[in-house]
Amino acid sequence: MKSITIEGKKWFDQKWGNTYHTSTILIDGELKHKTPMQYGYGDQYVQTALEWLIESGNIKMERHANGSYPPLWQYCQDNGINLHYSAQDVLKREL
Repeated sequence: MKSITIEGKKWFDQKWGNTYHTSTILIDGELKHKTPMQYGYGDQYVQTALEWLIESGNIKMERHANGSYPPLWQYCQDNGINLHYSAQDVLKREL
């Protein structure tokens, strides 16, 4: 694996004040997965992608003692993998 690209899409539900997202994950430029819509704001779409990468066996990572994972950027830096991620705000139907 030489590169991981994560394309996030975020939608803000004005009625309830919640943010939802999806993550599209590409490995070496090839589409691997698109996550279903789920709650999470900010860069949560990167964490969602990380969880899928681990669960699918694409990367192997040990949890910290508190149960969390190290950040994806750190894994990529340590393993010589180019990481690119960005997100755009969209309408709900575009998720």
